[in-house]
Amino acid sequence: MKRLIFLVFSIWTISLQAQLLRPSHYSLAATDTVYNGLIGSSISDIAGSGDTLWLGSGHGLSATYDNGDSFIGFSPRYSNLGRGGVSALAVQGDTIWAAMGFDSTTAFGDLKAGGGISRSVDGGASWTRLGQPMDSLQMIIEGSDTSYAKYSEMNLFGVSILTVDVVTEVQNITYDLAYDGTRLWATSFGGGLRVSFDLGDSWQRVMLPWDDQARLDSNVIDDMESEILDNPEYYALDPLIHFNHIAFAVKAWNDTVWVGTSGGVNRSVDGGVSWDHFTFNNSNISGNWVIALDRQSLADGSERIWASTITTGAGDVTGLSFYDDETNYWRAPHLGYRVWNIGSDAHNIYAATDQGLWKSKDGLHFVLLPNFHHDDYSEIIYSDAVYSVLVNHDGAVWVGTGDGLAVSNNEGLSWNIHKARSTDNSDEFYAYPNPFTPRYDKVLNGQGNLIIRYSAEAGETVSINVFDFAMHGVREVMDNIPSTLSGPQERTWNGRNEGGYLVSNGTYFIRIEVDSDIHWTKVMVIN
Repeated sequence: MKRLIFLVFSIWTISLQAQLLRPSHYSLAATDTVYNGLIGSSISDIAGSGDTLWLGSGHGLSATYDNGDSFIGFSPRYSNLGRGGVSALAVQGDTIWAAMGFDSTTAFGDLKAGGGISRSVDGGASWTRLGQPMDSLQMIIEGSDTSYAKYSEMNLFGVSILTVDVVTEVQNITYDLAYDGTRLWATSFGGGLRVSFDLGDSWQRVMLPWDDQARLDSNVIDDMESEILDNPEYYALDPLIHFNHIAFAVKAWNDTVWVGTSGGVNRSVDGGVSWDHFTFNNSNISGNWVIALDRQSLADGSERIWASTITTGAGDVTGLSFYDDETNYWRAPHLGYRVWNIGSDAHNIYAATDQGLWKSKDGLHFVLLPNFHHDDYSEIIYSDAVYSVLVNHDGAVWVGTGDGLAVSNNEGLSWNIHKARSTDNSDEFYAYPNPFTPRYDKVLNGQGNLIIRYSAEAGETVSINVFDFAMHGVREVMDNIPSTLSGPQERTWNGRNEGGYLVSNGTYFIRIEVDSDIHWTKVMVIN
């Protein structure tokens, strides 16, 4: 057990920043039924194509089978999904893989843990839980002494290579999944790159180049065999030594595989047998820590591989780079922004960032798109941060944010908004999130928002006021404003009083008056 604790501690000390790679916290709470609507509004992953798309959030998995006309939410407990929220998705026709993750409290603080991978082969009608990919715990008994092995061995081009056994879910969360038609690929912080040839029933570790190597193939291993045998622990598959063995992103099709790590990006054109290794030091990629990848197929038949990078503090930078197949050259056109996810079609590239959604038509010049809202402003996305983006086969742009889903059918000129709604709240008058933390909840243009939902008919006057626990007036949100719309609507309160100061922690009451009808709701404010 000491060996296992040492492994967890060592991986934790490599980089606490890895905890920031997923934009949401993962919840263990779940309902017991599949229900209509999005299961969570903080959407960190979108996968699929055509009329069927899958959406992952910190609360679970959602799907639409009719191109966004309706949504279904899948409960982890009911659907045989893993623990927590969705950390990665892969889709091939009616086969879906969903990796789950949860926040685990340890002696070193809250760390991400892998909640397993689940598979459906019937479009989500039923699920098989496959568990979290990891290695077997090997016990060594020598007389009366008991210990645990640190290494297993793998055959790499005829040479025996040590591999560090990863036998814990902690720091072993699956960050990305990809299916190439034959092989299922999975990346994780502690477990590195793994491949499955049986749709996820079993897994094999995959060796990537060592940090200082630009190539890994049989010739390299032949030339280095004596060096490897003389120093087997250094040349092990070991995330504690080689940053290129800590994997975050993967794209795969046919026999081509691209893998982003904290030590660069790797390409294989023979199904993962041999690899080229690109880094900030040996190519023009913007940074060594690669957290997202995208394959863009251009109108002329050529391709670009896009990579989101984070600086490691060694002269590289945070930004967006692309690799051009025709020139075999990396270019870095968009720097200074952390890109959570990348989406593209033949004519556009989109980058999801904490500042919003960036768009480029030529891959060299980017513009920041305006905030997302319905044309009549009846529904608004209250989130600066964009976590995921997908361009569907029909050109529709699907965007996951911290406050719901935005879909555009005209390259971002206008949007349809979809949000998760409480299924146990039939009242048309309520406020969320509750409790409300003004500094962090529903942040738009740098300001947090409590969303106050109400229903009114066009022409009816609406007043909304906030009171403290002693029923002293705190803030007038609206005062006898005629409604221009009919049906459900919303206004926001930023958690500040009339003087512009953040209110104190406590319970606050919200009075909503629609003509002569008065409705009350309450919210807890926690700063």
